[in-house]
Amino acid sequence: MRLDDDLLEFFRQPLMCIIAAADASGRPSAGRGVGFHILEDREAIEIIFSAWQWPRLEADIRQTGKLAATFVSPSDYVSFQLKGRATLRDTEALDIGRADRFITAATNELESLGVPRRLIAPWLTVREAKVVQLAVSETYVQTPGSLAGMLAGTRLS
Repeated sequence: MRLDDDLLEFFRQPLMCIIAAADASGRPSAGRGVGFHILEDREAIEIIFSAWQWPRLEADIRQTGKLAATFVSPSDYVSFQLKGRATLRDTEALDIGRADRFITAATNELESLGVPRRLIAPWLTVREAKVVQLAVSETYVQTPGSLAGMLAGTRLS
């Protein structure tokens, strides 16, 4: 599934990210993404997360090859969830730079909304960073309201 221009525009603002997987028995695991990069073909996104902070995620992704990633704009709660097949790859220096920029933008945005910086810092770390590539097969609106849960691009009659 190719990400459309509206979704690309959404990804240009400060965001928060929650990623979720499950093991083979269906037991869920979740954690925070601390950076991302949309691949040139716009059919996949790479998400950086801390395996130190969220240790079960790596094992669950390797076991099932599935992932859901929810991105939220803290300023207005506009949210989208991407689902699909997932593979892990080694972290490179470029990924750490992306994570640092993501963390700075998210921290500044949350602080502007009244969340003290000292409370934000423990949520966002690159310690033992891993990169998961999500081949997007489904995109859902998660913004609270009448479209919540619907496939992105769906219109109400």
